[in-house]
Amino acid sequence: MNQDKLVRRMFLILHDPFTGKPQIGHDLLRTGLVAAELAALTMARHIGMENDRIVVAETRGTESDEIDSFVVEGIQRQDSAHTVRSWVDALGETVYDMVARTLLAEGTVRRVQGGRRLVGRSPDRFPALDLMRAAGPRLRLEHMLRTPRERDLAAAVTAAVLGALKVERVLDVDRDRATVKASVAAAASALPVDLRSLVAGVEASGAATSAVTHGSAIGPMRRERRST
Repeated sequence: MNQDKLVRRMFLILHDPFTGKPQIGHDLLRTGLVAAELAALTMARHIGMENDRIVVAETRGTESDEIDSFVVEGIQRQDSAHTVRSWVDALGETVYDMVARTLLAEGTVRRVQGGRRLVGRSPDRFPALDLMRAAGPRLRLEHMLRTPRERDLAAAVTAAVLGALKVERVLDVDRDRATVKASVAAAASALPVDLRSLVAGVEASGAATSAVTHGSAIGPMRRERRST
């Protein structure tokens, strides 16, 4: 699992490849996506953790894609450091849209607009166009949880984020749930300090989704359209 693809792989893990339905609620889905992107940037040493706050570490020397650049520039523009929870609130919807557009452009999934409900709309669905590519991230992660000696850092942090959000149920590793949770916890405990701190922030953010709606200290961020 390559860290530069982590956020896209998280998106695919959290959607059923056949029906395209999200496996969890939209707020938790946004949290998982932002967490995956922050984890990838941490592994690439673009950002780091100071206590429970996200800070810019190094923005030069490695290649960045569109999502990486958007997130790092957003963090750089702030006068003070903010928590994972604040960044989920500020970045979640835009990161979701950017990842979805990337997967659509790659031909991995197609988009089915959600229908009207009594209150609001049902979530959009993303059934697979390329089933092997869409299902691959979940299958590889499940394999690595069965065989820990083959687990890499990206797989460990992905599992840890799912555990922090209490959504290990999206995985199917032919084991009872207690064993799955133990495998996820083992992956999390093996993470470096900065990633463990990030996962702790993800857990706090996930827990907040069941509480009263909260405002971000940053405010929603949108990607600026660039002229071509």
